Amino acid sequence: MDGEFGKKGITIQRRTPPHGFEPGVKWRKRSNLGPVDWVCIAIFWACLLWQLITGFVLLGSTNYELSSPESDSICPSGYLYAPTHCSGANLPQSGSLPYPMWTNTGCVKEDLCQQLNTCIDDATTAWSDHPLFHRTLADKRNDEVSPTFWAVLGKYWYIPTVICLGVVVLAVLWLYALQLLVKPIIWSTLFLGVALLVGFWAFWYVEYGVNNWMLLVGAAIELVFMALCWRSINRAAEVISVASAGLKATPTVIGVSVLVEGLYVGYTVLWIVFVIATFNVKEVNEASCRLDEPGWVAASRWIYGPMFFIFTYVFLNIKTVVCAVGIGAWYFPDSDAPMVPAFKGLQWACTSSSGAIMFASLFVGIVRYVINRITDLMNWLPICLSPLTCLWSCIAGCLLSILEMFSKFMLIGQAFCGEAFCGSARRSFNVVKDRLGDAFITDSIGENVVTMSTYIFSLGLGIASWAWLDSAQDYQTLTAMPWYILIPVLLLYAYFISIPALTITLLAWLAPWFHVWTCGSDGVCSSDWQVDAQHSINSVTGALFIGAVCYCLFNFIGEIVLSTIDTIFFCFAIEYDNDIYQTRFKTQVYEVLREDCPDNMIPMDGGLSQPYSPKGDAATATTVTGSPQLVVSSNGGDINHLPAPSAPSMYNRPPPNAPANTTGSTPIPADQAMIGRPTTPR
Repeated sequence: MDGEFGKKGITIQRRTPPHGFEPGVKWRKRSNLGPVDWVCIAIFWACLLWQLITGFVLLGSTNYELSSPESDSICPSGYLYAPTHCSGANLPQSGSLPYPMWTNTGCVKEDLCQQLNTCIDDATTAWSDHPLFHRTLADKRNDEVSPTFWAVLGKYWYIPTVICLGVVVLAVLWLYALQLLVKPIIWSTLFLGVALLVGFWAFWYVEYGVNNWMLLVGAAIELVFMALCWRSINRAAEVISVASAGLKATPTVIGVSVLVEGLYVGYTVLWIVFVIATFNVKEVNEASCRLDEPGWVAASRWIYGPMFFIFTYVFLNIKTVVCAVGIGAWYFPDSDAPMVPAFKGLQWACTSSSGAIMFASLFVGIVRYVINRITDLMNWLPICLSPLTCLWSCIAGCLLSILEMFSKFMLIGQAFCGEAFCGSARRSFNVVKDRLGDAFITDSIGENVVTMSTYIFSLGLGIASWAWLDSAQDYQTLTAMPWYILIPVLLLYAYFISIPALTITLLAWLAPWFHVWTCGSDGVCSSDWQVDAQHSINSVTGALFIGAVCYCLFNFIGEIVLSTIDTIFFCFAIEYDNDIYQTRFKTQVYEVLREDCPDNMIPMDGGLSQPYSPKGDAATATTVTGSPQLVVSSNGGDINHLPAPSAPSMYNRPPPNAPANTTGSTPIPADQAMIGRPTTPR
């Protein structure tokens, strides 16, 4: 901090920290993009356009659909029922089956049907008769059972409506609880995690006789972590409380994030439609007259898998930038800020910050995809090697959490300073590196609370919808299961709702097949067991769909909360490194963090920290009048009056990890020194 001497007193100028971040978001004169940014922006738009162009080409190429036994027309409009229209003209009257058995439920377009007829007529081999070729369509009974869960949710529309309203109510109450009861929530969540680890160990040991000792090791490590880092955990709770207050004060952040989530939902719907379309593009194999899948279609489906992982992170990082700009504008108010800062963040995320977003998404998305594939392989290990799977899960989860943390802080820093990707990433790392432990604990504690809450809320609402669907259909599946079957079923249910995109895709694609497999290709549930089985399938699949949707909604709120927590932590670090404070945060922030400050002294307790002045205002320094004397208070309470310096003085605060000064020759200003008296009380 520089001190300039004049006739009227001493002017204390704001010190620029080594990382170069100034308080607040840089709204004007943001730097030009670097080559890495332009390359990543090109990759972003190339990947997005490839998915869209390939997807619409797939939709235009679809020529195969499953028959719909519950529909009077059997096949969709423009399709022909393959077993009766595409059998060729030269087959014997008994008919034959020139394609696999599963095509008995297939509908094809006219051009594909003509290709099948031509291939069959030109074939020189005799086809073996197949009784299914003479399929007769029976009149459907007027059963009350619905063919798919879509029909059930449409018939009992009030069930998903009430559940979705419950999501909104729980989300609002959750945000208030994170502000008012954050410490009880965090500590109960941590102890619940320990209890679950011990419970899973006991379940494996009692039911399967396997001593999965790594679960107990994990529980012990978590208990040791809670005992050693209780102060950091409480500090993380205080950061979460401030973040909840900031989110409450900036509803536009939630509004713009809803817009981003709407775009993500639209992308997910298109992705599901495109992936399903890859199964509906067929071509005739001239050698066997069978319907095969073109090679480019199979390759496209494999590419769509990692693309979804990457673009899930893209939309998550867009919300991170939106929250960083919106919350940053609230924490550091500036006259240059636009009316809706969060919307400005969305604009940057789609333009100048899209390169940084794509780089972080590619890096973390590919790492997560590889880790998930390795985890899938580890799950096939013999049950006696299950501790290795637990150890790998812990290591992989820790590695992924660190990568995600650094990528989020890099994006927050880039949103604040507006520099090119490489420069902002380096500066953001310099902010976090001296606070790595606190940053990791804050991020992991926040993620733990959000993840556990999302699981509990989604699982609870999903099970409630399951029981409600049973009651509406007057058939019990949930309450009829014994406990030793119910527990594994609920664990499997919790797993499927935790991967909502895959679950919704499978449900949308397999719903007609479930009905065909249960009631036959004619769609008639002619026996009591078929009716009961269809009721059960409707309840389970409907509850899975509702639970997956609830998980998406709660996960959306959780992502906003996590991004806000990281932004508040970043603001704390910048505020501390720039030796400033804001009077409006004395009660809301500083008093809350007093116990975590050195000697329990908050910034306005008489140190060299000065009030925050927005970059858009004229005031950039604090002028102190009176006799320029340096007043140093010793430990014994005596006061030493030193002569006023005759030249400008310079004080640089040591970094947070520097060793304390034990000689007493250079007192720490925030704790021991005060230059003159300010004209107005701080």
